[in-house]
Amino acid sequence: MWLFTVPVLKVAIKVGIAISSIFLSIQVYRWYTQAKSKNPFEKDDRKKRKPYIIDQKKRDAVLKQGFSMQKVPNDLDAIIVGSGIGALCTGAIMSKAGKRVLILEQHDQAGGCCHSYIDKGYEFDVGIHYIGDMGYPTLTKVMVDQISEGQIEWAKLEEDFDVVSIGYGDDNRRYPVCENIKEWSKKLKKQFPGEEAGIDEFVKLVNLGKGSVKYRILVKILPLWLSLFLVKTGILHFITNLWTEPMVTSTKDTVERLTSNKDLQAVMCYSWGDYGTPPAKSNWSMQAVLHNHYMHGGYYPLGGGSEIALNIIPVIERTGGKVLVRAEVEQILHNGTKAMGVRVKKGTESYTIQAPIIISDAGLYNTFEKLLPPQVAKKSYYHDICKQLKPAAGCMSIFVGFDKNAEDLNLKRDNYWAFSTNKMVTNFDDYLNLSAEEAIDADVPLMFVSFPSAKDPTWKNHPGRENKATMAIVTLGNWEWYKQWEKLPLKKRGDDYDEFKKTIAQKMIDRCCDLFPQIKDHIDFVDIGSPVTHKTYIAAPYGEIYGLDHTMERLDASLTAKLRPKTDVQGLYMTGQDVLICGFTGAIYGGLIAAGAVLERNVMTDLMQIQKEIAKDTKRGKKLD
Repeated sequence: MWLFTVPVLKVAIKVGIAISSIFLSIQVYRWYTQAKSKNPFEKDDRKKRKPYIIDQKKRDAVLKQGFSMQKVPNDLDAIIVGSGIGALCTGAIMSKAGKRVLILEQHDQAGGCCHSYIDKGYEFDVGIHYIGDMGYPTLTKVMVDQISEGQIEWAKLEEDFDVVSIGYGDDNRRYPVCENIKEWSKKLKKQFPGEEAGIDEFVKLVNLGKGSVKYRILVKILPLWLSLFLVKTGILHFITNLWTEPMVTSTKDTVERLTSNKDLQAVMCYSWGDYGTPPAKSNWSMQAVLHNHYMHGGYYPLGGGSEIALNIIPVIERTGGKVLVRAEVEQILHNGTKAMGVRVKKGTESYTIQAPIIISDAGLYNTFEKLLPPQVAKKSYYHDICKQLKPAAGCMSIFVGFDKNAEDLNLKRDNYWAFSTNKMVTNFDDYLNLSAEEAIDADVPLMFVSFPSAKDPTWKNHPGRENKATMAIVTLGNWEWYKQWEKLPLKKRGDDYDEFKKTIAQKMIDRCCDLFPQIKDHIDFVDIGSPVTHKTYIAAPYGEIYGLDHTMERLDASLTAKLRPKTDVQGLYMTGQDVLICGFTGAIYGGLIAAGAVLERNVMTDLMQIQKEIAKDTKRGKKLD
């Protein structure tokens, strides 16, 4: 009897798998071919580059359109809360599909972390320092071109676009990072003789991350039930290695397995600050994705970060949409059945604006812990995700102006990742766990240092900048050190706040003078942004710039599938970096899949199709009319 049962059971299993495969194939095909809206990428929207707008008043007329009810368009298809790159990307794609969108920004200018500000004749980018994949028609480059009519141009950084700097003074060691993993590998083997085996394995692990983001996207745009089925049955693990070893190993454990050389460990994971999660807490998949992102070099937007919003907003406006600032959204309105509008505060007045779709670029915490009515938020599984995931570390930025230009100061088109010691690369939590009193006496273990004015070929086109240059320094900090000042107005935080942030900032500036002695006598301007500053200007609840922390928990496959643009609150969607992964590129893909969810169309396939056509035209040497 047993001998008879086993063959029958095997046949039954095979039949079951075959039936399931057919059913899944049908469902995937239906999803893949869904098309309830116009294709936003049906034609190439690029145009010849228009002259750069130097007149600040003309730029402000686009970037700083103040809110009033008279400016709110009629017959809105959607309202987007926040104007970061995720929001702008979603808004532009929806506009290209014929939809009318209103974007509301609480700051005095649009762009989120893509905005710039001017003080004492110096212009500073608050969040855009360099981007990868912008040198040829990659999917990312094509998307940015299509949502900006090809008006955003990119300047290439040095071939050694990053430099890992360890220690200071006579103990300083510098390791340039070059584009192309093979060339970088050769350079590493010269810098670290005897470490060839570990370096070869490092290259293999970096290559494992190629194309892995598409699987993060896949589980977010397939129907939720189907994504969870793929996860729970284990089928997903046969499709991709993203949720298996070694990708789920911590970055710290990965580099320590490859080598015992502390400097080499530092170089292998030097750029973890680009996503803000220390190596002991992050997973290798995130580090591999980042290394791959820059394998063709780094790029900086000509004209600075504000060019991004400046050239996307007109695309949103061409179908009657609008991007309005100084418009603080107090609440997402819910009628008991679905999200149906927002309440906007301006001064002492509040205004109600209705739309059938609400899209939040305000982040997970703001959306489900602040903006939604509590009785609605608590019924959503997103509210539970808020408790499962943590915010990324707070950010501190120092903006420095020099009274000489980049050429005179010999400033390069590169970035420095400056570590005080090689041990702090894998133990950065030791610093973040200090008390405020201890932090003020400690050396800052990590600084990202760059010179935006050297990266931007158009810098000197602005009158008055011929003999000026800029430097940006960024580090991470503990929100607990600053939160006592969060509710105080910007100019009323007192001497204790000023002394605390200035003491840390001065240490960072002094270290930069150690690295670049030529700048010491030419510092003309200093401005300091703390985590509290970030909360004030970009509404980051914990002073973070990277939204959700990229910890091991966030990689969980089921959680990745569930944290998607279409929420379980009817009529409410999310966009931006919390939807996918952090940073400029993560946010624009978050914006893409959010637009697809709202439009009920597989816009990723649409984008891939036009990217193929543009790549072919580029090879043929076809030029824009």
